Amino acid sequence: IVFVITVCGMVKSIIRFFNIRWLPEAGGCILVGVMGYLILQNMPHVQFAFDGDMFLRIMVPPIVFEAAVKINKRSFHRHIIPITIYAIVGTLVSTTFTAFILHKGSMSFNWCTTIPLRESLIFGSLISSIDPIAVLSVLNNMGMTDSDTIYVLIFGESLLNDGVAIVLFQTLVHFLDESLEVDRDAIFDATMHFVVVAVGSLAVGVLSGACATVYFNLMHGCQTPMVEVIMFFCWAFIPYYICDMVEWSGIVAIVANGFVMDLYVVGQRHQQTTSTVEDEIDFLVNGNVNGNYEASRSRKPKQRCRSFFTYEGHLSDKANGHVHFILEIFATLMETAIFAYLGLFLFSPRYHWNKYLTLMSILATVMGRFIMIPCLSHIANIINRMSLSRNRSSCLPRTGAENPDGVHVDRRMQLVLIFAGLRGAMSFALVEHIPLYDTTTGQGTRLKPELKAMTSASIVFTVFVLGGATSYLMERLGYSINPNKEHSAVEIAPLMQNKQSTPNATSKRSSGFVSALRDGNNNDRHRGNGQPSNNSMRQRGTRS
Repeated sequence: IVFVITVCGMVKSIIRFFNIRWLPEAGGCILVGVMGYLILQNMPHVQFAFDGDMFLRIMVPPIVFEAAVKINKRSFHRHIIPITIYAIVGTLVSTTFTAFILHKGSMSFNWCTTIPLRESLIFGSLISSIDPIAVLSVLNNMGMTDSDTIYVLIFGESLLNDGVAIVLFQTLVHFLDESLEVDRDAIFDATMHFVVVAVGSLAVGVLSGACATVYFNLMHGCQTPMVEVIMFFCWAFIPYYICDMVEWSGIVAIVANGFVMDLYVVGQRHQQTTSTVEDEIDFLVNGNVNGNYEASRSRKPKQRCRSFFTYEGHLSDKANGHVHFILEIFATLMETAIFAYLGLFLFSPRYHWNKYLTLMSILATVMGRFIMIPCLSHIANIINRMSLSRNRSSCLPRTGAENPDGVHVDRRMQLVLIFAGLRGAMSFALVEHIPLYDTTTGQGTRLKPELKAMTSASIVFTVFVLGGATSYLMERLGYSINPNKEHSAVEIAPLMQNKQSTPNATSKRSSGFVSALRDGNNNDRHRGNGQPSNNSMRQRGTRS
């Protein structure tokens, strides 16, 4: 396993270094896993199988929690209308259209097995879980950040979409029972199960985040930074395993918990400053941080201790930096392992392949999202215009650079969103949890091998074809390709901490790096808003 992850890291570095645009990094990890499968298959006395429980209980939680903490909460609130519509309504609509196309399409051909409506709905629910890691990596390489509309829409939808798809999948699996008659009562019970699981999981996550906030408030100043980091991760994963124990959705719970902990435990202090990267650059050059920010922190230590739910946060500065760094390491490691794990079992001999079902499943997967995105985008634009007339407010602290307007999803964005509907390891794990038919109880399905083959085909097509074409699509639509990726706050934080201890030791050596970083940041920041003004360029040049 360690060797496969090492090779995946090397392949990802090669793809990024040589700018291989047609092969996504996720696709490279899948190919490494396939090569590992071919090698292990020819080795004697080696047996391995897909462990769905390990996947869902160990690999997924760090990725989901890191995404919930990482996403820009102000940008998420600004785009909340289209994100919510895509993630909740869109998942239901996409499931319905995918199931309908698959069911009717399989009935039209005599050369393939007809997929019943129940199995079609289950396939539609599990394949509606999107995993746009390949597309997000392309956007990152283009210099886009979590303040760009298209980035926030894709990131936010994928964050909420997984929980909805899993709850819907768990609800539909209960219908795989020959003794169950699908009538009005059964549909009502399934609807109530969906609502109870969704609302209950959300409540567990919010309550856990509130308890973590109270804990860190009461223990503020009593713990070392190392203990703070350890307790932070303990509180992070508690709601996931609570919901897993009662058969609720741990994904929904950990997303809600991540939002609450990021707002009140980590805090939104970085969003209340007048600038982010500029202050970090000033620190590298001049040896100090934004004076107003430090002064405000020094004047308000008691207020932060008195109030439980404050956007100042309850972590020490050192623990805060370590939390983000460790989160990113674990999430990246798990993402790499997941795609290699996916490639390792992608072409299992236990699958039943049929070329007509394979083509029909790919067509249903793509067409379900192709129909869903334009329809719901039109509805989201209408609702957004209505909400702007009511002056929608935010509970987050305001910043001077905030744009109060909403977002209009135009046709270019809609086309990118369609290509961003990549399927990944979550769909693969869910199809493994479909029960096989039991002759004694009459529960389960006889078509699990076919469903697994259809899921694998859809994953391969979306990752390699749609993910590989995203970079060329963005360039064709007029989005500029900027290889100078903006450095994130997590990457630059260790430099700031080291610089704080020796403020004048490396200022001369870092001047060239700072100038290059500022130029790349300015180009990225003004990519969609025109070129920067001459005055701002002269001011920055004087400061450098």
